[in-house]
Amino acid sequence: MELPDIVAAGIFDSRVARKNAAISRKRKTTMFELELPIEEGGISYVDAEEIAIVPEVVISVKPNQIRHTKFPYRCYFVHMMLPKGRLHDILMNTADFFKTDQYGRYEDIFKKLIKAYHSLSPREEVLLQSLVLELIYTVAKESSTELTGNRSAESGILIEKALSYIKEHLTEPLPLERVAGAVSLSPVYFHNTFKFAVGMTLRDYVEEQRLRHAIGLLQTTDFSLAKIAYECGFSSQSYFSSVFKRRMKTTPRRYVREIYTKYEL
Repeated sequence: MELPDIVAAGIFDSRVARKNAAISRKRKTTMFELELPIEEGGISYVDAEEIAIVPEVVISVKPNQIRHTKFPYRCYFVHMMLPKGRLHDILMNTADFFKTDQYGRYEDIFKKLIKAYHSLSPREEVLLQSLVLELIYTVAKESSTELTGNRSAESGILIEKALSYIKEHLTEPLPLERVAGAVSLSPVYFHNTFKFAVGMTLRDYVEEQRLRHAIGLLQTTDFSLAKIAYECGFSSQSYFSSVFKRRMKTTPRRYVREIYTKYEL
């Protein structure tokens, strides 16, 4: 398991770091940013979501999200890089914001982590990594509870809406940003919620639905493969054939012949 590369850790205070500024500029993040507000303040914005800053809220920002903050804002923070792998996937599946009833625990972890980060002793590196792993574990565990608890009913309604949207627009391009926008969610939060509710990513789900539709057309029409690919939303006949062979372990035409042979009277 690859360990996090801690880029920065400390206490941010907008009244010191951003004197006279009312709001930060929008920026695209390049790493994971975990933050714990120290006091009530402004508003945090991540993609299409926003939340009032209070100490009971944990903020978990992922790479490539768009964020900015309305000041004042004072928080503990740690910014880290993570290669693709188990820890990366765990943090990618956390909510951008969630409320905690364990503020004291988070505060203790952050304080120790910040102290270890700013120490020049090589021995502190072991402690630093253990504290970061504890923080990731705590964030992942509590974020999961939030996703499956307070927001479950709301999420269920939004996922049903997303599934209906996919069905109605199956022949059209359905990138993550488009479907997430259709249900007014940020792409990252929608990805996490959809995968948790459906058991697969949006891309895999759309591919499966298109394939099911294609199989129906293969069985009931004499359409060409090019027309079936078009009718089912595949970008080309070659891509349709490639997906079909990968998923069904045979070609579309061979599949049809096998069906006819099996049910021939």
